[in-house]
Amino acid sequence: MQPSSLFAILSSVAAAAAAALAPEVSLFNGLPSGYTLGNITWMGNVTANGPEVSFTGASFHDIEAQIRQANPSFEWPTHDTADLPDFLNKDIEHLSCNLPQFWWAVKFRIEEGIDYLNGKTGRCYIPAGPQYCSRISCSYHSAIFWCNDNDHAVWIDCSLWSQYAQAIIDKCTVDDPSQDTKGQQFSTENWNIIVGYSEC
Repeated sequence: MQPSSLFAILSSVAAAAAAALAPEVSLFNGLPSGYTLGNITWMGNVTANGPEVSFTGASFHDIEAQIRQANPSFEWPTHDTADLPDFLNKDIEHLSCNLPQFWWAVKFRIEEGIDYLNGKTGRCYIPAGPQYCSRISCSYHSAIFWCNDNDHAVWIDCSLWSQYAQAIIDKCTVDDPSQDTKGQQFSTENWNIIVGYSEC
């Protein structure tokens, strides 16, 4: 075998090994050691009476861009808040504001994320965990994460995200001029929403 051919083979093997060992996210994501940051998948209708389709992305902004590429005139349906799933009465005891391993986010930036996520319908999928997370919204270093602690994948109603995040900032915002916030709202199905710092 020619030295050049051997070198090419070894280079290919090394590149493949490096890719396999590389973290899923190269930038600082705000999650502590042991957590994995990856993609989410959305499934729903992008045309009236059309078939369900699915899109996958690193955030819901990525997914919405794909939706609008498929249908530039797409509009999210309007729903009365009374029609949304109600989790607060049964899950409020699973809210934790004591997250020393997470950095602080800014409340009004999280509120912007909640406003963006409000009204997002469809079903959302996250791969199996535990501690597998997707950064569904992030701006100015303030992120909303969706995390799965199950050993199996999970599908949920996407509208739950904004409700969980709102519960966190309602209970976990510091009472001083900084209005910093962070917290983790757990569901009874072993997935959770985290509000905290991230590079974005």
